[in-house]
Amino acid sequence: MKVSFLGANRLVSGSCYLIQTKYKKFLIDCGFFRGEESIVRLNYQPFSFRPEEIDFVILTHAHIDHCGRIPQLFKEGFHGQVYCTKSTMELCAVMLPDSGQIQEEDAEEENQRRLRTGERFIEPLYDIEDALDCLLLFRGVPYQYKINVDENISFRLQDAGHVLGSAAVELWVTEDGQTCKWLFSGDIGRKNKPFLKNPQIVKEADYVVIESTYGARKHRPYRQEVKKFFSIIDKTLKRGGDVIIPAFALQRAQDIIYELSHYYNVQLKQLSNKDKKLKKLRFYLDSPLAIAATKIYRNNLQDFAQKDLRIMENKNQLLDFQSLRMTSTAKASKQINRSKRSKIIISASGMCDGGRIQYHLKEHLWKKESSIIFVGYQAEGTLGKKIISGEKCLDIMDEMVDVRAEIYHLDGFSSHADQTELLWWLKGLRNKPKMVFVVHGEKEESEGFAELVEQQLGFNTYIPVMGETFYLKDKEIVTQGMIKDGSKELQLDEILIDLNKIKQKFSLLLSEIELYGLDNEQESLWYKIKQRVEELQGDIRKVKYLIKENELGV
Repeated sequence: MKVSFLGANRLVSGSCYLIQTKYKKFLIDCGFFRGEESIVRLNYQPFSFRPEEIDFVILTHAHIDHCGRIPQLFKEGFHGQVYCTKSTMELCAVMLPDSGQIQEEDAEEENQRRLRTGERFIEPLYDIEDALDCLLLFRGVPYQYKINVDENISFRLQDAGHVLGSAAVELWVTEDGQTCKWLFSGDIGRKNKPFLKNPQIVKEADYVVIESTYGARKHRPYRQEVKKFFSIIDKTLKRGGDVIIPAFALQRAQDIIYELSHYYNVQLKQLSNKDKKLKKLRFYLDSPLAIAATKIYRNNLQDFAQKDLRIMENKNQLLDFQSLRMTSTAKASKQINRSKRSKIIISASGMCDGGRIQYHLKEHLWKKESSIIFVGYQAEGTLGKKIISGEKCLDIMDEMVDVRAEIYHLDGFSSHADQTELLWWLKGLRNKPKMVFVVHGEKEESEGFAELVEQQLGFNTYIPVMGETFYLKDKEIVTQGMIKDGSKELQLDEILIDLNKIKQKFSLLLSEIELYGLDNEQESLWYKIKQRVEELQGDIRKVKYLIKENELGV
C-alpha cells in the first residue's frame, strides 16, 4: 500500500491524496489550488498519476479546494465513481459548473492577452460541459454506513460539522491478510455553531491525516464574535454607511443569513422612533452561487442540528427573512448600489479574488462611512488578504481604489476548528495512532499544531511535503520518498497494478464465455466478448511497453 500527499501540504488548498493498493488506485479529494499566483499555477501542472487509472474518488465536501479538479480529472480520462454524501453531491451540482464557467472566462481573458503578444492560445482546464458531465459519476452515500468497494477496501463517512454534507473518511485497506485503518479528517468544523451538527468523534485509527487551517490559533468565542458583528453594523448604519460582507457561497453565507435573520426580527424591532430610517434597512444576498447553495441547504434538513432547526421552523426563518433580497441577475446586482436605503450586502467570492464582491468593493472601499467585514480565511495573494493586511490603494477591476472604509476581520465566524477544537477531535481516539499527518495549513499553523499534538497527546506527527509518498507493509511504514514521473519504482508499481487488472478482466472474460456458451449465436454477446479481448490486448501491450522502456525484469 502506498499513500501520496499531492495537495494541501503546508498550504490551505489543493487537497488530494492518492492511495495505491495491489488492485486499486483511488483518491481522497481532488481539489483546486487557490491563493497567490505561484500556487494557482499548480492547477496547470499535469497530475502525477494517470487519471484513467484512478478507480474511484472519495470526496469529503463541496468546497472547491477539495473538489475543484474533479472535472479536470474526468476530462483527462477518469470514469470511476465519486463517493460523497447526498448534500455534497447536490452542492457540487452548482459549485462545479460555476467553477467551469470561471475556467472558461479565465482562459478567454488570458487568450485576449496572448492575442496581443502573439503567444499560442490556451484551453480552459475544463468547461461547464465537463463539469456537468462529471456529475454523472457522483454517488451519494449516507453518514455512518460502511461501503464495501470490494473485498479489500471499505470506507465510512462521518459528519465533520464543517459545511453541509462535509465528512471525515474512515478507510479500511486489507493487504496480505492485514487490515490497516486510515482516518482522513477532511475539514473539521466547530462545536456548538448554529444549525450544523457537531463534528463526529472517531475512536480508532492506525494513521490519521488531519487539517490544520487554524492549528496554531484559537478563535474568539462565537457568540462574542456575533455580538461584535452586530455592533459594527449598528455603528456603520448610524453614520450613514453600508456594510459589505465578502462571504464564501457555501456555509459562510448561510451562517450570516442565519444571524441576520435574528438581527432583523429582534434588534430592529427594538429601535426607537428616531431610528426609523434603520427599519428601512435592506439585506442583499448578491451571489447566484450562494443563492443556489442556500436552496440546497433548505432541502437537506436531515443534516441540521435538531434544536436550531426547530427554532428556524417555529419562526418561519429557514435561512430566509422578510427583508432579505436575493439578486440572481447581473442587472439586479448593479441596481443595489443605486439604492439610497441603508443596506447590508453579502456577496462572493469570500476571498474577493473574483465575482460580484469586486463591484461592491470598488463602490464602497473609498467611502469612509462604510464598513467591510471579512468573516472567513484569506489566503496569501488574494485581494481579501491585501485588504485585511492594511494596503491603502488596490487594483480592483483595472482601477486603482483608495481604501478609506473601516476594515474588520472576524475569524470567529470560521467554519474551521481552531487549535483547541482540533485537539478535542484527536482526543476522541482511544488508542495512540502510529502517525498523525498534519496537512491543510500554512507552514506556521501546521508546525504549531504538530508540536502541540506531540506535547499534549504524545502522538507522533509528520508534516508531509507535496508529492511525498509513504510505502506500508503489514500496517507499518517501511519507506518514504517522492513521486517522480518515470521512476522505475513507480513504473514497476504501475505494472503490477496493470497485471492484476488484466487478471481480473481475464477472469471476467472466462466467466462470460462460460455463461454465454461457445455455440451461442447472439451477435451482441459475441461483440461484447470481442471488446473484452481487445481491452486485454491493449492492457498487455501497455505492460510490454513499460517493461521494455524501463528494462525491468517482472
